[in-house]
Amino acid sequence: MSTETNDPLAVAEAMMKERRDTVKALAKLGDEKATLQEKITQIEQQESDAYDLAIASGWSQSELKKMGFTRKSGPRKSKKSKDQSATVTPLNGQEVSA
Repeated sequence: MSTETNDPLAVAEAMMKERRDTVKALAKLGDEKATLQEKITQIEQQESDAYDLAIASGWSQSELKKMGFTRKSGPRKSKKSKDQSATVTPLNGQEVSA
């Protein structure tokens, strides 16, 4: 009858369990981080919408800035519509309006 210290398979299994447990911790933290990042994205969108609503209700950007609110970087909504016609550049290099 072999003891655990003399059984190479038992030793290997114990070593692998320790290694597996460390990876489990990393995986758990990675999942938590992804969840929090998604929540931050949602809150940033809500914050952007609230900022736009404040502007629409009459607050100016400078007034909001004095209160400590600033527009976060990212895509801004355009108030003016530009020419909506598309320009296509085919492989031969000549532009064609669509």
